[in-house]
Amino acid sequence: MTGTVVIVEDNVMNMKLLEQALTIAGYGAVKSSDGDGLVALTAESRARLVLMDIQLPRQSGIELFKQLKADPRTAGVPVLAVTAFADPESVAAFLKEGFDQVITKPISIRKLLEEVARYCGGG
Repeated sequence: MTGTVVIVEDNVMNMKLLEQALTIAGYGAVKSSDGDGLVALTAESRARLVLMDIQLPRQSGIELFKQLKADPRTAGVPVLAVTAFADPESVAAFLKEGFDQVITKPISIRKLLEEVARYCGGG
């Protein structure tokens, strides 16, 4: 196994898709449907990457991103925004916010795995 990826996604089908793609590619997957306890989950799992949905039920992905970056245990973990906001202005805004990359929905598994490999190494 090359590394662990934390998936923060409230849509059950998207969660399954991401988890299966990562598992088949040889990565470990740790899941959170709402981001509760995300900093601890990321630190304890020794995650190499976080895939962060932007629209979540309790907090936005942007707020959770800020929590990860504010904690010394997780500040260095790359975070990719996973979002349906695919217009160029939104993508640019997420990158300006500090996300390492943006994966737009519908998710291209090929592009997703290319990005994961970029941050975690091959699966």
